[in-house]
Amino acid sequence: MEIKEILDKIICGNCLTILRQLPDKAIDLVFFDPPYNVNKDYGVYKDNLPWEDYIEFMKNVITECLRISKRGIGIYLDWKHFKPYWQEIIPQAEPIIIYKRSSGSIFSARKIMQHHHVILTTATALIPTKSLWDDIRVYGEGYLFREPTFGHPAQTSLKATKRFIENFSEENEIVLDPFIGVGTSAVVCKTLNRHYVGIDINPDYCEIARKRLAELSEPLDKFVER
Repeated sequence: MEIKEILDKIICGNCLTILRQLPDKAIDLVFFDPPYNVNKDYGVYKDNLPWEDYIEFMKNVITECLRISKRGIGIYLDWKHFKPYWQEIIPQAEPIIIYKRSSGSIFSARKIMQHHHVILTTATALIPTKSLWDDIRVYGEGYLFREPTFGHPAQTSLKATKRFIENFSEENEIVLDPFIGVGTSAVVCKTLNRHYVGIDINPDYCEIARKRLAELSEPLDKFVER
């Protein structure tokens, strides 16, 4: 498959199948928020694999993403999945910590209150980038997170997505998201003058993403600078 066939499009299908059809170094940057295997209902995908199968699936996806990307990848994770991803799947990555002002008390098994999301990345920032982002509201912060979710059970922060893509890619480069959901990363790319490729297995989410892109007319900062 040639990249021009899917450039600036939302593709509905199995991401691993599609990624394996793409040439080496066909994409500049990959960014995604993966399913966490916590039994969320994504419609056609139930997110409840045996843990070993889930890890194997994500290893395969990340291997393909690293193969097709020139700059590297960024993976948006909650605090529970940061450790297994860093230890078991992509130990060569570097973390960016996103401070979460929790809407409730979230404790680890050792009774340590957790206040962070993480972006694990293998890419090199193009501008100086801090390792702690403490000015971003993320999904799960109740009324503090004021971005529309479009019916998706795990919306990625527009502001975090915007900052990563802005800091780790240049205008007119291609950014791929293999779990595009309702199109957040594609919306960011269109606003920042990047090309995008989005993949999702759920046809309903693909249609929502396409509609968001078609109707995009207001500056992205209206939604992220809060």
